[in-house]
Amino acid sequence: MAVTVSNRMLYILILLAFLADRFSKLWAVNYLAEYGTTRFNALFTLRETYNRGIAFGLFQGVGPIVGWLTILVVLGLFVYVHTLPVNMRLMRWGLALVIGGALGNLLDRVTVGQVLDFIESPLRPGIFNVADVMINLGMILTLVGAIWQSSVTGSVD
Repeated sequence: MAVTVSNRMLYILILLAFLADRFSKLWAVNYLAEYGTTRFNALFTLRETYNRGIAFGLFQGVGPIVGWLTILVVLGLFVYVHTLPVNMRLMRWGLALVIGGALGNLLDRVTVGQVLDFIESPLRPGIFNVADVMINLGMILTLVGAIWQSSVTGSVD
């Protein structure tokens, strides 16, 4: 698999999403250890919680199964993103953000058996983290890219 400029951009986005998650969790653990739960305003609260389940805290205790599934999904997405034409930038960038965010949460599952969630907002249900934001943003970009591509070419080949 040749490392083209387009592929380099994918790897950079994956790395940036992953690092944003890792550094935000490191910062959150230190901040919350010192100050505890902090409400900044009606839309933003920091609260430490750990998720041993899947998205939105569902199915607590299935973390190991989710970890293995995440590895398979990330590998599948990584292969798939390389099959997309270079001109499908939004889809490729969106999938890169999904991969980076998934890797961030996967590292938590593998190393500590649970995922640190610390952002709470009434704009979104549950408590979440930066990896979750990357995954959601990536999915939005992927969907917009697929819709855009299908409207331009008539298909999403």
